[in-house]
Amino acid sequence: MTRTHPPAGLSTSDVPATLGAFEAKAAAAVARARAWLPAIDDAVFSCYLGDLVEQLAPTSEADPIAIYASLLAFAGVHLGQGPHVRAGDDPHPLLIWPLIIGDTATGKKGTSWSAAKRVIADTDTDFATTNIKGGLTSGEGLAQRFALDNDGEPPEDLRLLALEPEWGGVMAKMRREGNSLSAILRQAWEGGDLSTLTVNARIAPQSHVAILAHITPKEFKDRLSDADMAGGTYNRFLPLAVAWSTALPDTTGADPGLVCSLAADLADRLATGAALGALELADDARELWRDLYLEFNTGDHHAKVAQFVSRALPYTKRIAGIHAALDGTPVIQTRHLTAAAALIRYAIDTACTLFTHTINPAKLAAWIADAGETGRTRKDITTGFFSGNTHRADIDAVLTQLTDTGTITRSSRRPDGGKGRNIEIYTARGHPQN
Repeated sequence: MTRTHPPAGLSTSDVPATLGAFEAKAAAAVARARAWLPAIDDAVFSCYLGDLVEQLAPTSEADPIAIYASLLAFAGVHLGQGPHVRAGDDPHPLLIWPLIIGDTATGKKGTSWSAAKRVIADTDTDFATTNIKGGLTSGEGLAQRFALDNDGEPPEDLRLLALEPEWGGVMAKMRREGNSLSAILRQAWEGGDLSTLTVNARIAPQSHVAILAHITPKEFKDRLSDADMAGGTYNRFLPLAVAWSTALPDTTGADPGLVCSLAADLADRLATGAALGALELADDARELWRDLYLEFNTGDHHAKVAQFVSRALPYTKRIAGIHAALDGTPVIQTRHLTAAAALIRYAIDTACTLFTHTINPAKLAAWIADAGETGRTRKDITTGFFSGNTHRADIDAVLTQLTDTGTITRSSRRPDGGKGRNIEIYTARGHPQN
């Protein structure tokens, strides 16, 4: 995929000299916002939806992976219950639940949905109006949407894309005693029966629900307990780290003609794909599937990361199935699996970044060097580079590593006014702090 922004860790010294002052500062700011992200394989975008996102990305500040995941979730639910894959004895609907994780100011999570929604609304106006809803509060409430009517008939349309831009609030509701939302969500991921046996029982034998959730890294880590992970709800989600991709202060979004053209093509592909049934692996894709089977079934992961890995294989098939359906074929080919597996690896790397505090010392050193002789204060590093999402001990460890190797130097100065504790300042070698 064509890059429209400097990669994470880029310092202003790497920005082309032809850029003006604003562009250079903006490129450095974007690099800082993206510094915490894991690396992503461009194979993620080697598919129809990836090409679509590539055409939208130059006019949006959102992370391309967030736009892509939003469209992926939409496509999976819009295709309906016809196209599906199998993993062992279980049929799997093409339902994808992205958990878009980014900081409040620089995550551009809402911006990513705005870009995706323009295409979605032009693709199917009725669906955008009727089938995209938010406000998950209880299992009974979700089940009610799919409940049989008084004549024993289900709703005509079983598709729902639950958009939750404040997922932290939903997490809080799920923690309340007696709330059945977690249990009902686990059933919804299977694409099946959401019936309840509560006082106000609902008979809801069928459903087709995708969830697109947004949350900040800190809120997700703070709210996610071991009990939540053990319950199995969160291994249904794909955690995807996102950040500001480029500074476009004057953008008005994608050209309406482009959006209309992209939407018309997507609508045609969705209509063709919806008529498909079981999606099977092509003969030339089976060797890659075996390799992925071993890759995603092995590895020594942190306990919380392992939860996300546990559904990597069926998720790979679901995503590959969407790619195949959008290509109008009942055969999942190697290219479909390759793109799907690249997204799964990014989700796993996101979980590792969140829960194992993986830090790239080289990125931090480049970010400190970017400040020149002024250097970075400890507060700058904690809030600017790590966005307040990393434990103090982990920051101490990487700063010690960089100072011990001579990559950076540590000094201190009195605060303005001379009162209070000394301020720690870190500068890159060759830029001594004055």
